[in-house]
Formats: sequence, structure tokens, C-alpha cells
Amino acid sequence: MNHFIHSISCAVVLTALAAQAAFAGDGFSNDSAAVMNNILTRTSIRKFQQRPVEKAKVLALLKAGMAAPTARDLRPWHFVVLSDTADIHAYASTMKHHGEMIAQSPVVIYACGDTTRMMEGQARDFWVEDVSCASENMLLAAHAMGLGAVWTSVYPEMRKVNGVSKALGLPGNLVPLNCILVGYPDEALEPKDKWDESNITWWKANK
Repeated sequence: MNHFIHSISCAVVLTALAAQAAFAGDGFSNDSAAVMNNILTRTSIRKFQQRPVEKAKVLALLKAGMAAPTARDLRPWHFVVLSDTADIHAYASTMKHHGEMIAQSPVVIYACGDTTRMMEGQARDFWVEDVSCASENMLLAAHAMGLGAVWTSVYPEMRKVNGVSKALGLPGNLVPLNCILVGYPDEALEPKDKWDESNITWWKANK
């Protein structure tokens, strides 16, 4: 890790500690403050150290994903995991989108929807929300375990959906929503403050 990344890492840690202290001072318990801190300090990491991610941590990510809320408890998700370097390189060489970034990722996870566990009619697309919730859980879990991760979109761009499905040999019932790249960070980024009170409406009934 170079001096620049080390400096930024220290700044991020100090920011995280300050945020956690602020929440604790606002009446949050230590556990609640830690959860809020994890959410607010997560960033998208696209550069990874070339070291493997322990299988136990990969399984923990998947467990976090499967703990997500889901409409009618249908759990319409399925995860395709690539963790072997040779497999990842072979797969990445076939990809037109994000191939270079995929190639340098220690773990690649495709979060898919399973059409056999989707609702019918207009509610069918609820699978997108369910799998998105699962994906966010995984991003937050990665950050909590000292890993970096980034979500790259696939669905609903059908050229990407078809390309990924063909390259991975997915059965017809699986629809890839996104690709989550995971590894130990090789960059340190300041978290963005996205708070904007103008995006909030406090609604009250007219009397």
C-alpha cells in the first residue's frame, strides 16, 4: 500500500470513528452507532489487492444476501460465484463490458433472479427489488469485514443479460441482475456525504 492510500485510509478511519462517536452522542447504542457508521462509510471499491478472499468470508457475504427482505418470502435469488483466478481470467476474456475490472477481482458474484420463484402478473418484477436488497446487504457485509466491493449492472440491458448468460452457461430460469466484484481494497476512497434534506417531504394530512 503506497503512502497516498495509507494517508487516505487513516482519514477514512478517523472519519468513521468521528461518525460513530457522533451517533453515540445522539442516543444511539454502540451497536446501533456501528451499524450506521458502516452504512455511511461504505464506498464502491474497484481496485483490489491480488490476494484471495477467505471462503468463510464469501459464505458470510452470501448469508447476508439471503437475509434480505423479500416479497411474500419467495426468495427469488440465486448467486453464481467465481473465486478461482484461472476461471475468472477465462471468463473475463469473453466479456465486452467490465472485462478488465472483472479479471483483477479475486471474487466475482452474479446476483440473479430465478424465474421459477417470481410472482405473477405485474408483481413479477418485484424480483428486482428483492435481489437488489440482497445485493446491498452483501455490499454492506463486505465493508464490515474489511473487504471492498462494487456493483456493476447487468439487467435490464438485454445485450448484457444475454452475454453474461451465454458466457456463464446459465439455465433459462436465471436472469443476472448485477455483478458484484469483491476483494481486499487496493484503494482508499473518502465516503461521499449524500445527505440532502431537499429530497425529503414530511407529509401531513390536510385538515
